[in-house]
Amino acid sequence: MTSSNVGTAPLRTRPTEPAAQRKPRDQKVPNEGDNGLFSQQWFPICLSRDVQGEKIYGTDFLDGRVIVTRDGTGKATVLSAYCAHLGVDLSLVEEQERQRIRCPFHHFEFDTTGACVATGVGERPPANARLFNFPTQEMYGIIFAFNGESPTYPLPKFSVPDDEVVFKSDVMDLVLPIDPWVVSANTPDLSHLKVLHGLDFVNDPYDGVEWTNHSFAVPIHACTPEGYLFDIRVGIHGTNYYFQQGQLEGRWHGWATPFGLPRPGQTKVFYSIATTPLADETPAETEGYLDFALGVELHLASQDVPVFQGIRFQPQALTRSDRVLAQFFEYVRRFPRAHPSASFMRCA
Repeated sequence: MTSSNVGTAPLRTRPTEPAAQRKPRDQKVPNEGDNGLFSQQWFPICLSRDVQGEKIYGTDFLDGRVIVTRDGTGKATVLSAYCAHLGVDLSLVEEQERQRIRCPFHHFEFDTTGACVATGVGERPPANARLFNFPTQEMYGIIFAFNGESPTYPLPKFSVPDDEVVFKSDVMDLVLPIDPWVVSANTPDLSHLKVLHGLDFVNDPYDGVEWTNHSFAVPIHACTPEGYLFDIRVGIHGTNYYFQQGQLEGRWHGWATPFGLPRPGQTKVFYSIATTPLADETPAETEGYLDFALGVELHLASQDVPVFQGIRFQPQALTRSDRVLAQFFEYVRRFPRAHPSASFMRCA
């Protein structure tokens, strides 16, 4: 007689366990201020119109404060803001006196190069009594300071001669809670141009990417969802300066958007929009085109802002379409970093 399997429990096998839920490999990019260092590049500090005549303008920068002033010829200078005597914030002084910046506390006086030239009690200034003098340049209505003792590359310029360019400059009234390089990463993120902004490409931008040791650029020939046609070259200089020029609706325009660093983990967005007047065009018509181009550019930028306000940016699970973005991350990792003004930039 054969045995019966009636009432015998069925054979059970252990269910297959899912693969381990691992977070994608972290590919950290250094933040501004990590280990007390910052990218050695040009940072926008303020608008040209913020510093008129003898006025002294103060603002946060890197991990401290700076002041911006002009010498007797009108040339702008960016200096560390804290008096070399006891650390008073010299931006409390609204204007120069006799081409000098006089501390309101003990009346130490500094010239527009940052040298201490007098003390309030008449004693000889100490040899180490000076302000850090940042390399400074003014371009397209914006004043820049280089984080270093001397610049390692020039600011980008439009291909059109300066005396033919008509431009307007401003600064956005929001501060983004991210480092400038995060905003800049939008440019090599070529797939987001299609996905978020809806650009319909005529060219393949991946074919035209060019790199230098301080910049990268890519050609964009595409149509916006609204029907505006761009045929431009866009890029990043340093890790914080978006720069483009070319044709918008068949007319030359330039769009410069440098990103300032009030504090580590913050971005202040400056911009200049530019064009050249047409031969038969009135100033009002030129202004009208500038306003049109500015509106197109700001509309595109506005689509990114909500993302930037909540992102916790860290490159991890990248795809093939992110290959230029991955190169940019490596470029940022290798970009020179320093802080020669550190001993001058005490936070208030």
